Amino acid sequence: MTKSILYLAASLVAISSIASAEDLSTATAPLPPGTFTTSAHSDEWKIRNALSGGPTTIAEHATVIDWPTNMMDGMSHTRVLRKGTNGWTCLPDMPGRPQHDPMCVDETTMKWLTATLAGKKPDIDRAGLSFMLDGEAREQGGEHITSDKDPSQVKKWVYIGPHIMIVLPDSDKDALRDVSQHFSNDQPFKRVFGPADVGTPWWLIPIAKAGDRIEEVPMK
Repeated sequence: MTKSILYLAASLVAISSIASAEDLSTATAPLPPGTFTTSAHSDEWKIRNALSGGPTTIAEHATVIDWPTNMMDGMSHTRVLRKGTNGWTCLPDMPGRPQHDPMCVDETTMKWLTATLAGKKPDIDRAGLSFMLDGEAREQGGEHITSDKDPSQVKKWVYIGPHIMIVLPDSDKDALRDVSQHFSNDQPFKRVFGPADVGTPWWLIPIAKAGDRIEEVPMK
């Protein structure tokens, strides 16, 4: 009798575990209206989500890391979810956004991002490239890469379509001096993140309109 009860209890636990397993399709499916991205997901979900940020040829061999629990801690407090071999790093959604926004960045951009989030001048000596093939949403007028603001209190979000991003060495930033800083018209623009004395521009080039998705279709 006791063994039967234990077996039944174990079965119920197993069934409950299966029932509560996370639906991995939500890692890439559009967010339901009125909801926001969150870090409350399994590592497997985060990996699938992160890899959707870049081309398959890059993402399939990229390292995947999670954002730090406290963004103020900077990128030195990230957690590796999967080790890669090609020098690229993919990150899952930034928490608190109204749409998925994973990204895949090369080594130079990772160095730039780490310095910028730490409030330091990026010490890069070459151009850096990154992808956000799901696009992203930003608070209108927002001046920071990250934000601890309650997303439900944001008055207006600006949606940006799938895009690539380029960062340049500080010595070359004047090359972007004539690029617009307006980012609500599906055209290339630049943003400067970080304090005025250390901030360097991030050049964003849309490759599709807001709301569109990039899909890789094998040639027949």
